[in-house]
Amino acid sequence: MPESFERLVQKYHVFYEVSPFHTLIEERHGSATATRRIIQAGFDVDVHGLSTESEVKLPPSAEYASGYAKLKTLADAVADHAGECFIEVITFPSTAFFEAGEHCQPQAVIRIRIAHQGADQAVGLPEENALEELEKQLQYLGIRRR
Repeated sequence: MPESFERLVQKYHVFYEVSPFHTLIEERHGSATATRRIIQAGFDVDVHGLSTESEVKLPPSAEYASGYAKLKTLADAVADHAGECFIEVITFPSTAFFEAGEHCQPQAVIRIRIAHQGADQAVGLPEENALEELEKQLQYLGIRRR
């Protein structure tokens, strides 16, 4: 029987980070005066779980899948009230991440992307509200922000 999500949060010292999500906009595509610009279209919320082993070892697939399922349910609930936002959960099940800030300890990551539904729209109040609600839900589950 898989461990509870709360136990996984404790076991893997789960935390999250928020960073801007940028996209490249090309205006007047194909014309001689085409211009490109980068806009912040939303936010990436990366949920990290630290390896409990000293060697590079990913969490068992059942635990990763359980974490994904819980975060997907949470993201879907936020998306139901997000209006113009698009929220997706992106997995990296076979990828170990290393970060100097965590002494190069192996990490598993699940990304929750909050973006405006219009591809050429800058981040606004709907995305900010969705991020605020997502953070409240993550913190309710015991996941701290780093």
